[in-house]
Amino acid sequence: MAVQPSLNANKHENRLAFFLSLIAGMRMFVALALIIAPYILRDLPFFTAPPFFFTNTVAGVVLVALTAWFASGDVRRFRNLAVITDMALWLGAASYLTMLISPAGAGWQVELLLMVGTYSTLALIVAYLLWKAAPESPSWSDWISEKATTTWERIGQVVYGAFGIISFIAVTGSLIGAFIPSNPLADLWAQPVFVAGSALKIGTLGILSLAVALKIRQRLKLMTLVILGHAGSWVVITILAIFGYWRFGDYTLTIGSMTVGVSEIMFGAWLLDVVIIAVFGFIQNRINASVVDHVNFFAPFHFRVLEALIETLIEGSNEEGKSFERVEPYQCALNTDVYLSSFHSNRLFLAKLALMGTEYMPLMWFKQPMTWLRPEARHDFINRRFKQEILEPPARYRFLDRIFRGGNALVLRTRGPITPATLDATMNFSDLLEGIMRFDMQMTYLGYYGDDRTWEKDEEGNGIGYVPFSKRPKSFKVVPRRPHPPLEVTLPEDIARQGVDVIHDADVVIIGSGAAGAMMAERLLERGRSVLMLERGIYSHPDTFNENEIDMVSRLYSDGALQISQSLRFTILQGSAVGGTTVVNNAVCFDTPEHVVDTWNARNDKPVIDKEKYYQSQKAVRERMSIGRIKTGTRTPIDDLLNHGDTKINAGVQRYFENHPELGEYKYDIVEANITDCLGCGYCNIGCKYGRKISMLDEVLPKAQADYGADRFRILSEAEVVHLGTSNGKVNEIVVNIRGKRKLVIKDPKTVVVSAGAVASSWLLMRSGIGKNLPVGKGLCFNMGSPLYGWFGEPINAYEGLQIAHYLDIKGKDGFVYETWFNPPLAQALTMPGWLDTHFKNMQRYNEMVAVGVLVGTESNAYIDRALLINGPDVVYKPSKRDLDRLLEAFQILGGVLFEAGAKEVFAATRKYHSYTPINGNAYAQMAAPNDLAHLADLVHSDDDLLLGTGHPQGGNAIGSRPDGPGASVVDEHFKVYGYDNLYVCDASVHPTATTVNPQLTVMTLAHYAAQFIE
Repeated sequence: MAVQPSLNANKHENRLAFFLSLIAGMRMFVALALIIAPYILRDLPFFTAPPFFFTNTVAGVVLVALTAWFASGDVRRFRNLAVITDMALWLGAASYLTMLISPAGAGWQVELLLMVGTYSTLALIVAYLLWKAAPESPSWSDWISEKATTTWERIGQVVYGAFGIISFIAVTGSLIGAFIPSNPLADLWAQPVFVAGSALKIGTLGILSLAVALKIRQRLKLMTLVILGHAGSWVVITILAIFGYWRFGDYTLTIGSMTVGVSEIMFGAWLLDVVIIAVFGFIQNRINASVVDHVNFFAPFHFRVLEALIETLIEGSNEEGKSFERVEPYQCALNTDVYLSSFHSNRLFLAKLALMGTEYMPLMWFKQPMTWLRPEARHDFINRRFKQEILEPPARYRFLDRIFRGGNALVLRTRGPITPATLDATMNFSDLLEGIMRFDMQMTYLGYYGDDRTWEKDEEGNGIGYVPFSKRPKSFKVVPRRPHPPLEVTLPEDIARQGVDVIHDADVVIIGSGAAGAMMAERLLERGRSVLMLERGIYSHPDTFNENEIDMVSRLYSDGALQISQSLRFTILQGSAVGGTTVVNNAVCFDTPEHVVDTWNARNDKPVIDKEKYYQSQKAVRERMSIGRIKTGTRTPIDDLLNHGDTKINAGVQRYFENHPELGEYKYDIVEANITDCLGCGYCNIGCKYGRKISMLDEVLPKAQADYGADRFRILSEAEVVHLGTSNGKVNEIVVNIRGKRKLVIKDPKTVVVSAGAVASSWLLMRSGIGKNLPVGKGLCFNMGSPLYGWFGEPINAYEGLQIAHYLDIKGKDGFVYETWFNPPLAQALTMPGWLDTHFKNMQRYNEMVAVGVLVGTESNAYIDRALLINGPDVVYKPSKRDLDRLLEAFQILGGVLFEAGAKEVFAATRKYHSYTPINGNAYAQMAAPNDLAHLADLVHSDDDLLLGTGHPQGGNAIGSRPDGPGASVVDEHFKVYGYDNLYVCDASVHPTATTVNPQLTVMTLAHYAAQFIE
């Protein structure tokens, strides 16, 4: 939610917060001094006292510091904790006063009087400040469920209530003992200063416990203080055990015939703290789980952190403070939980780690955890630490970067030698901060913009202005196209029901069901082979597709679209479903540029691709997949069918090149795609429900199965191949995890074709130990992309129509191409430039924008490595200067096109995005005039400065004529892995260099071409 003026702290609240922070600081200093002083001032009799009273005194000082410090985070929301702090101070004054007037106080009057005065003064000041800071308006609060009191809450009330009462009994007993004249344990009260200090600690814990018991649901966070109080005591006892108890005198306790020494007594106290911490921690966990039982992926802890983050990151209000936000933070957090719990990925824990890091990151700056901060302070902290100091790192960041990089280097060196380039591509401290916030922002936008309540634009302009396809007016009928019978797919439950553990009769096993795997299967079936296809993703019939982005992304994307490079900067999107990436791509097809094939062949001492046969295969694929220029059919006219932003771009392109004849020839046209009779729903990237995209799922797989039978063409879904066993140069065993639980083994397959995609294919070979002397996983490249936005100040509705509709190719600029592009709200929010309020404002202008993507074919300088934190692959990549220079050159031209098209503002997804108004005449990522485009070069100096991503990873198992030496490759000209008789690789991973253009047609062509060589 926006930080509204009514939620900001007033001057009285600021004074109270400051004074509480001052108390916390002073108390912590006193606690530290108390721990050190006895061992420095060895002869001072002041410290001759029972060590359990001393440790309790120190723990009590720490506890008061903690209550004051946590309360200062948000004195309005945690006013009850500020009051408890004041009560603790009064309790301290009363305890020291009691000792002062007791017989035990004789000889210690000065010290006790000083303590009475100190605590009384602090208590009076806090009471006064509390009175002045009486709330003028309600505080922001996390969501409190209205459900009936749960069983665990009742247990908690009993336990905390009983503990509170017992604590006050203990306080009373410890203070009364000083007045008993014939007390057999009188030696224990020899130092009344520490007796009173112990009473303060125990009494404060009692106050906190009773407060929790009285309103347990509203005061769940106070349980943390009770646990921390005992943790503080445990730490102090541990420190004294290390330094030795000798300094405090020799004390024994006789119970009957048993005498217990000071070490045994203190160990008992230490153990009691451990038990209390464990019991109270368990109860707190169970209460939280019973109250926030709406979540499946997150623990209540993560849910609360995300809720507070959403309150900060979704920031939209007018000058009067009226909020424009449509969905409450807790509802957004629940939406995100539904998404993250809907798919399996070994990267999901990174989302929890990001939230944990966010919660405790403020501790590095001696601030309260994120969920304890007031909204204004959260906003300021995030804006400063996660943005401003990343843009302009202070000296300590550079120091931390070196430490972080050094740690990375140590970890990487355990795997073998590392190069400077490798180290440069790994994550530093600034990357960590940015990566954490990127995860946070993704989770926030998933929950907010994936909710349909944010879509409709009202009369005040609030809302993003999105209308889903099902609710748009239509002059045509919407009838799904289903030319083939449904696929017969073996699901995990089928395998379990049939009791299949081993398959012995596999002829050809194809790993992957995307563009390469499906095309390969069809060709091999034509030749009389039988095919067993293994697909890691799930099977979803197109009839089950819907308009819910959250649902479809979780079902159809690898890692739920969470796959990123090792540095956390570069997003890699790949489909993971039966049909592969073809189910979620834009179906855009370009012939493989001839110079690309020439480059591939030039790497070798002889050509590895027969160009004539290759382009014959490309022609055959074009016919097979009905690839052609998008044209009208059910929906007309063409401008209505295509991306509605393209009418602006069309005019801009024409005017720009008329004014810049020096650029020479260019081609601007409607894309070619394997799409038939498009309806222009705009859902290519979340699966076409209507069967108009000729994907592997809709066309190749079902037709092949219909033609050759399900017995010859078997497809297993949710079947992840985790190991290829080899013997004597042959794959003799394939180990498959079925839905991550059940193991299936395929024995002695005749032929194995790996077509799992650039990242997955390389990782499978690497983890199987195949090609140890080959450059497996090396030489990855991408069609690196980044968008440029134009705002026109009028409804454009670019979300309507075909998502990618036109392309622009400038002759002589082979390094990049342009594609018009737009997405439904959720995907667009993840790439929208801006930060906090600027991002929200940009999303409010969603229906008035157009976007164009720039694709740059990168150098082959990336590689696959084992991830640091998970048993999976990481992509280690840092764009070269050449690649970034090409991107900037492309942006300059594209920005000019957008201005010629009539854009009022143009902006890029850069880090340095400050405002809508140029600052001192220098525009940042927002550009208001063509001359501002020159400033882009000042914005982007490295890949840190720009949002980059790809849906087109390529390389890793390059095709070539030799396995070693210059141009070393993984597969030969027949796509067979060097050194193996029955193992082939055919997918985008065999590309030696990037295609620059969309590689789908190239991948299908390679599969069609390679099938002739599979034996």
